[in-house]
Amino acid sequence: MLRIVHVSTLFYPFVGGLERAVQRTAEEQARLGHEVTVITSDAYAEDRPKVEKDLITVVRVRSWMNPYPYLIVPREIPRDALKYADIVVGWAHTYYFTYRVVKEAKNLGKPVGMYFIGVDYLQRHYNPLFRLLGFQYQKTLTKRLAEIVDIAFTTNEFEKELLKVRYGLDSFVIPHGVDEIYFELPNMARHFRDKYNIDGRIISYIGRIHPTKGVDSLIKAFAKIIKELSDVILVVAGTGYKKYLKKCIRIAKKLNLENKIKFIGFINEEDKIALIDASDIIVLPTKHYGESYPLLINEVIARNKLLVLSRHTLASLWLRKARECKNVIFTNPDVSGLAKTIVNVFQLYDQLYQQIQNTSKCRDLMTTWKTIAQRLTFLISSYL
Repeated sequence: MLRIVHVSTLFYPFVGGLERAVQRTAEEQARLGHEVTVITSDAYAEDRPKVEKDLITVVRVRSWMNPYPYLIVPREIPRDALKYADIVVGWAHTYYFTYRVVKEAKNLGKPVGMYFIGVDYLQRHYNPLFRLLGFQYQKTLTKRLAEIVDIAFTTNEFEKELLKVRYGLDSFVIPHGVDEIYFELPNMARHFRDKYNIDGRIISYIGRIHPTKGVDSLIKAFAKIIKELSDVILVVAGTGYKKYLKKCIRIAKKLNLENKIKFIGFINEEDKIALIDASDIIVLPTKHYGESYPLLINEVIARNKLLVLSRHTLASLWLRKARECKNVIFTNPDVSGLAKTIVNVFQLYDQLYQQIQNTSKCRDLMTTWKTIAQRLTFLISSYL
């Protein structure tokens, strides 16, 4: 049995892809018989206790909040939890909270692992201030971590190579997983349509509502799309920044799209699968390169559906090399690019779906969180 401590700046009840990956990996390692703890900040923790014990132990650290989660600073360090660990694994090297905690673990003589997620992505951020100042911060933190990390992980081959070339650090590629339920449930499309009373063809966005996600661009593109495809409906599922959500709703009203766009808020896992099944196309129109490998990619592929993916997603840089993966169509995330790509997909719809039905290679590349946890634990055990 290993005593594994994961460090993640944010954690449930905060909802995000990274946080979901930490949670599912930790839970599956615990089911394998290991003692697993997650150290996180108390940001967005609502009324959760400081220490929460169930399948895994969650330790929430008092922290100084910041509008930018990358700059959340721990006000204390849970040294007892670190001293007890066989290894401490940090997630997302750009977060100062994670850096500070794993650095203390190293000072205590503990082996340190790190998931490098979004290597140097701020260099390509759409905001010039983030490109200038943010990248310098990110580069400095990456260099410091490269000096103390004992075993490094990335989610894809592109970032593995980038980490090696720029920082001289070798890493193991362990992609994100997918819940077994995505392979097991029968088609749930009818369930979604009946529950939400939706007819017609569906374009969907599923994810966090945040300015970098490009939902506003998708809405503007949708106004162009319905001029050519009058029977389509846009479904936006997810929660996040309320101010940005209000902005998106205002844009929809201004474009007279209230009856063609449904904002359905948070949906549980079963309804998310049902929405994927009911959708003709799922779209991830992110505006920036910080999306290392969105979990939704695996989930859509596991359900054998079509995904329109922004070229600004880091995963797109290596997914394009996976020629057997016909589920993913790449697009420029600007309004015109989104509209043109989505209309083209609908025009070639039958042909594209025939392609993904005729090959299971891309779907076969997907693996469960249990398998991901086994791989990670094996590498950790081999190092120790």
